[in-house]
Amino acid sequence: MTTETRHAATHATSPVETLVQPSGPRATTASQLDAIVEETGSLRSQSKYTAEDSTELHRRALFVSWQQRTNERGRLAPASLLDEIADLGFAWRDVARMIGVSVPAVQKWRRAGGVTGDNRRRLASLLALCDEITARYGIQEVASWFEMPISSLAPVTPIDLYAESKSALILDHAWGHCDTEAILNAYDPDWRERFRSDFEIYLDHDGEMSLRPKDV
Repeated sequence: MTTETRHAATHATSPVETLVQPSGPRATTASQLDAIVEETGSLRSQSKYTAEDSTELHRRALFVSWQQRTNERGRLAPASLLDEIADLGFAWRDVARMIGVSVPAVQKWRRAGGVTGDNRRRLASLLALCDEITARYGIQEVASWFEMPISSLAPVTPIDLYAESKSALILDHAWGHCDTEAILNAYDPDWRERFRSDFEIYLDHDGEMSLRPKDV
């Protein structure tokens, strides 16, 4: 092997200098630290605003989709709307509460009609929201899902949210990527005090929601 060949071989197998980890700690000057704090603070602000903007855009898109479904459902006669809502498994007391009328009014609609345009849209809107939740998020037996508390921390259900015009929170809950405590805070900032109790709701072995003392 020639001298040139030996030198070439040695050079080819020698470690690359740029990949060697520098030894010893590297001092950070005050100006560098200030720059890092400023940059990371800016990133946190940007991520916060991005999250807020994306949340608002997501909700707006869902609202538009829901309203389109409402318009489609509104083509049905009120009696057909009521029949489909009943087929989903909703109790008439819950339907009346969510629509904002009395139970006798709903029963009268079923027997004799007489539904106003506003109430017809309310019926179509409730059915359309169920369509949206089932189709987009795969939630089965949507009526019983509406009756289920959104968290073990408080007995608040999607029925409660809908009755108080908090439908956006229902869609957030159905999406499954929102903190339930954040949903409860948006529903009622004082929910912890309002629902403070020595008992808790839990899913029993028979599949039904039950109540038990919290120390069990």
